[in-house]
Amino acid sequence: MKVKLKINIITQLLMFFTLAIMLNNIYLPELIYMVVMLALATITMKNYQFFQSLKRLKWFFLVMMIIFAFNTPGEHVVVPAMPISPTYEGLLAACTQALRIALMLAALSLILTANSRQHLISGFYFLFSPLRYVGLDVERFAARLWLTLHYVESQQVVNKQDFMSQLKKMPPAYSKDSTYEEMEIHFALPKFTPLDYAIIALLAALILDLVMRAYL
Repeated sequence: MKVKLKINIITQLLMFFTLAIMLNNIYLPELIYMVVMLALATITMKNYQFFQSLKRLKWFFLVMMIIFAFNTPGEHVVVPAMPISPTYEGLLAACTQALRIALMLAALSLILTANSRQHLISGFYFLFSPLRYVGLDVERFAARLWLTLHYVESQQVVNKQDFMSQLKKMPPAYSKDSTYEEMEIHFALPKFTPLDYAIIALLAALILDLVMRAYL
């Protein structure tokens, strides 16, 4: 009998947040390996959102590389006929930071690909439910997140011309033809399996180890 291992959305989100917390303790060799593995996973799942995100952020990466390369103290790279030159330490820091951002984008892309919008909203809702005791309106947060994802998916445009043509077709805000879409959001608690509990225990151990190293 084949057993299918399924990690629920709450565990996936906890893994993502733990990765974000531990990001500064992941260095270049491990970053390269992890980014390549996650990129291959996105290709296997036939989802290229990760690569589209990298393309959209190309100018951000370029500016970040220039800032790190030319503003980080260290040994300068010998570049003939140039009054200024980057440093080896700056180039290393720039590559490290770029790969850290790429790693988070790849992890987020996998989560969005592997889960429906309903599962994603339910995961956020139950994960942040304890915060209602400190004043967070979890229901409102989940509803706004749902609406954001819904309208991003439904109003995506290919280029500026498509955007302008859709904008011209939209009725004015005061028009009687304007309608509001009614939706019901249902939250279903994801089912936990022994694998989920094992992963959560491992994540807790990693966070505890990180805290102990920082303060002891």
